[in-house]
Amino acid sequence: MKKLLPLLLILTACAGNSNYRKGAADEAVMPEEDYSWVDQLNFDKKTEKKYQADNDEFKLSSEEESHALVKESLTNLPAPRLDEALLKTDDVLTKMNIKCYQGKFDEALKMADDAYGQFKNNTSYWNQLGSCYYLKDDYAKAILFYNKSRDLDAKFIPAINNLGVVYSKQGKFQKALAAFKKAADMGTFSVTPTYNLAELYLRFGSVGKALPIFQGLAKKSPQDIDVNSALAAANLLKGDYATAITIYGAFDKATLTKPSIGLNYAVALKLSNKPTDAQAVLGNIVAATSADMKDYSQRVDQFIRK
Repeated sequence: MKKLLPLLLILTACAGNSNYRKGAADEAVMPEEDYSWVDQLNFDKKTEKKYQADNDEFKLSSEEESHALVKESLTNLPAPRLDEALLKTDDVLTKMNIKCYQGKFDEALKMADDAYGQFKNNTSYWNQLGSCYYLKDDYAKAILFYNKSRDLDAKFIPAINNLGVVYSKQGKFQKALAAFKKAADMGTFSVTPTYNLAELYLRFGSVGKALPIFQGLAKKSPQDIDVNSALAAANLLKGDYATAITIYGAFDKATLTKPSIGLNYAVALKLSNKPTDAQAVLGNIVAATSADMKDYSQRVDQFIRK
């Protein structure tokens, strides 16, 4: 799965809802007409909050800090950590982001509506809004809001990367490739676009382009599971089964139960003439949930057991 930015650590149309009421120019005002609603309106002008990179981050544990991709996205954080983070932050955009990752879209979008006046010129606000709609599988709105973020700052890397994520999800791989490459080439702000670019290369068999990227990322973040898993997969596709097995073998047992990792490990073992070890790994993998992974799991099972 591609990674959304940030963290480096979501408002329908931008116009607010109008609460128009008839006044004296429209009709005669009756003495008994109730205008108590006026007292409930807030006429104070909201102080706008511009984007500040230092605030666009998520506090991580020392263990999480060693994982480059975890530092830049909430995608891989478990539910308990999201709950914990929500309790510890007062930042509106961070709360909105977490709510979206928790699937609490109505709450998140209500927060976005309420915060519009303060954040309408904030690049991160529109990026977070786009990510919320991406997580809702509303890709048209996601693209709209990512582009709104870019309207405010054409060089805002998270929004460019996230456009690539949406395009990839839609099967528009050429556009995804262009977005990831542009984001990756814009500086060292983030490793996530670089990872996404290499993963796309690997998906279409360009091991020669993907492998050195994953090797470089592994040096920067030797503890990152996603990076090392991708590096192992690249070596597996290259035919370097020994290196792939060494990388997979360093993962803990819980990690190897994940279909996206364990299945490839089992294949590497089988191709290295270690069928017994391959079957042992295969037997510990949890059931796949996505349709694509279920199909791959069946094919791996047949390959291992024949």
